[in-house]
Formats: sequence, structure tokens, C-alpha cells
Amino acid sequence: MKNSWVPAFLLTGLCFLFFSCSPARNGYRRVGRQIEKEVRTSPVFKRAFTGFTLLDPETGRSLADVNGDHFFTPASTTKILTMYTCLKVLGDSVPGLQKQPLLDSDTDTISTLLIRGTGDPTFLHPFFQAWQAPFEYLKKQSAPIEIYPRRELVKRFGPGWAWDDYEYPFQAERGIFPLYGNTLQLVFEENGAIIHPSYFENRFDGPVIFEGELAFRRSEFQNKWSLPFQMKGEPDEKWLPYRQTELAPLLSDTLRKTVEEADALSLGDNVLPQRWQVMYSTPLDTVLRRMMHQSDNFIAEQMLLVCAGQKFKSLQQDTLMKWVLDSALADLPQRPRWVDGSGLSRYNLISPQDLSTVLLHLWREQPHETLLPLFPAGGKDGTLAGWYAGKDNKPYVFAKSGSMSGVTCLSGYVRTRHGKMLIFTFMTNHFVGSSREWKQEMQRVLERIGESY
Repeated sequence: MKNSWVPAFLLTGLCFLFFSCSPARNGYRRVGRQIEKEVRTSPVFKRAFTGFTLLDPETGRSLADVNGDHFFTPASTTKILTMYTCLKVLGDSVPGLQKQPLLDSDTDTISTLLIRGTGDPTFLHPFFQAWQAPFEYLKKQSAPIEIYPRRELVKRFGPGWAWDDYEYPFQAERGIFPLYGNTLQLVFEENGAIIHPSYFENRFDGPVIFEGELAFRRSEFQNKWSLPFQMKGEPDEKWLPYRQTELAPLLSDTLRKTVEEADALSLGDNVLPQRWQVMYSTPLDTVLRRMMHQSDNFIAEQMLLVCAGQKFKSLQQDTLMKWVLDSALADLPQRPRWVDGSGLSRYNLISPQDLSTVLLHLWREQPHETLLPLFPAGGKDGTLAGWYAGKDNKPYVFAKSGSMSGVTCLSGYVRTRHGKMLIFTFMTNHFVGSSREWKQEMQRVLERIGESY
């Protein structure tokens, strides 16, 4: 009996903890109900179709929900699913070029170096010049280089993409073996334009001299550009997507050596699937930061291809997305319609509850100190540089935005004044005109959340 005080002491302590935590939990719910009412009755949000969720990542419980189980067009917040997939499937670097040396039976030297793409978006990409190990390897090779064809058919555009946007850099073509981000760069100087890569220098119907806003027009199926009009202005630069129909000649021009397309039939059994060797290129977090901060559609699309090749040895996005939804994200409250990696397609449909659940997975599965920098910080980075700035210039919103005509979304993490992190998702569809009013209203609500918890 002399030790009977021990369980009583423990019971008293547990009761104290339970009752001391209950007011905090009740306070969170009470504030959540107030914020939910503000969103539901907002005269701005009422002028469109708005969904909103607020979660506590510690408990996974919902604090506020307005139309959270309804489907919305997500635009670029789709990239949250793409990022989650990359972190789930890939290691710390992007699988780049694949190579398979063919040996001469008499001399035991490399007779031909076969290469093939993995979908890696960073090969010769101007924003990833520091990580070009595969390209440097090719430069040093003395053996003939041949590009081996893959069996997969990767369509240049995703499902539901606008075909007449083919001239704009935000819709660069997808491909198995992209070079230079499948985009050429024009840097305007006093005496004319410097074109990178120089392979395309003779594809314009006149001298490329900057005199203002140039309206370049490209033939849809050819790499030829016209210059309809010119106006006076200041020097600038311009990015133009090209058709990936000249892979071998372009790579030959870049390497300053002959690169040819391999004849798969003639090579026959000399090429074995298990002999392909992967050369890694860019650190994964570097690629994901570019994808998320600048909302780079091309990188998002290509990275899904890379993940498909890593997981299933085949660059098929559909197979990969189905696997993610069936396994890694099988617990999503509503099964989304997910058709591309970037969010360019209006076929994508997802609920605020779904996006918040993906963010919850990320929060629980990834180190917080490496996860948050992948998202643009309000008032600081990328697409959020002009919005959601915190007091004293200290960011409190870390989120991915998404926008297209009639769509504005924001999904991520908000840090409160007491240091607590919450998960939120705003999705607004079906408005006409500028999204500025809705962004201002989202900012007002996020400030309210930051001050209330």
C-alpha cells in the first residue's frame, strides 16, 4: 500500500494535462469558426465560387472549411502534387542522361556510345549551367554518339492545353530528351540580338534588331519565325519555345561533333535494358525551387516524366499519376482528376481538402527546414514577392499560387504570431477580370489567421 500514491499521482497529472489542453483546443475551434464565417460571408468571395480549408498539422483536424469538398480548377497549385511525387520517388539528384557503350569485339574499345533521354529538364538549361555533368561527359567522348529511341510516345502538349499557346514560353513542348528547356533565348544588344543556341540564328525572316515590343510569330510545326512589327523601346530579352524535331542536329551543333539517330532494329540484341547506366545531373531541391518559386510549367511536366521513368522504367505520366493517387495519396478525401504536372490544363479538378491533405503529408514526411524553402515566401520569393508580406519584413506565408483566366488559388503554410504553423488552401473559380480583389481578400484573411492563433 505504501506505493499506492504513484498511480494516483500519474492520474492527477494526466487529468491536469487534459483539462489544460482543452481550452486551447476549444479556442482554436472557436477562432476557426469565426474565420470560416468571415470567408463564407465575404462580399468579395461571394462574387465567385470559393473554397477554403484550414488545418492544424499537429492533429490533422480541420479548423475551418468552406466548400472544402467541392472540386475546383487548381491552375499551378497542381505543382504541389508534382512536388510531392518528386520527393516520394526521386533521390537527392535528378536522373539525367542514360548511356550504354557498345564495345568492339576485336579491340574491346567503345565502338558507339548510345544515349537516351530520361526527360531531365535541366540538360543544357540556361538556369542550371552549374550542373551539366552529362553534357561534359559527352564533350569528352571520342567514340561516335547515337541517340537511341525510346518506345514511349510523349505528346508535345498535355491533355486540355490550349493549342494556340504554342508560341509562348509558358507552354514549351514536352519531350523525352529536352535541350535548353526546349526554348531559345534572344538577348538584345545595340547591334542586334544574340541567339542562344546559335543553331537557330538563321531561322528568322529578317535581322533581329530590338526596337521595342517584338511580336514574334512561329510556324506551328516548323522552327521558323517572322517579325510582324517593331516599336521603339528599351533593350530586353525574349524567350521563344521551339519544336523538338531537330534533336540530333541541335546536339551535334552544340557538341561540335556528329550525333546521329540510332537504328534500333539494326542494333537488335546488342542493346540490353539492364545495361543502361544513369548519369545524374541537378540536385532535386534546386530543380523543385525553380519549379515552385517561378511556377515553371516546363520543369513540372518534365519532372513527372522523370519520376515515371524512375518508378516504372517508362516515361508515361498517366501510369505514374494513377499510382500516386492509388497508393501514396490514397487517403485524399475526394479523388481528384489529375492530368498534367503543371496545372496548364483545365481538365484538372481537385478540392481544397485534397490539397490541404497533400500539404499535411509533406509536413509529416519531410524535414520542415528543407520543405518550407521549396515554397515561395510571402513578400520575398517568386510569384509571392509582391503579396502576403509579413510585419517587419518577416515572411509568415509559404505557399504555391495558381492563376489563369477566372482562377486564383493559394495553398500552403501560414505561421502565426505565436510560432504555430497551420495549413491552408484558398481556391476561387468563375470570376471575370483581374484577380487582385480576391488576392487582397485572401491576404486579409491570412493576416487575421496569423494574428488570431
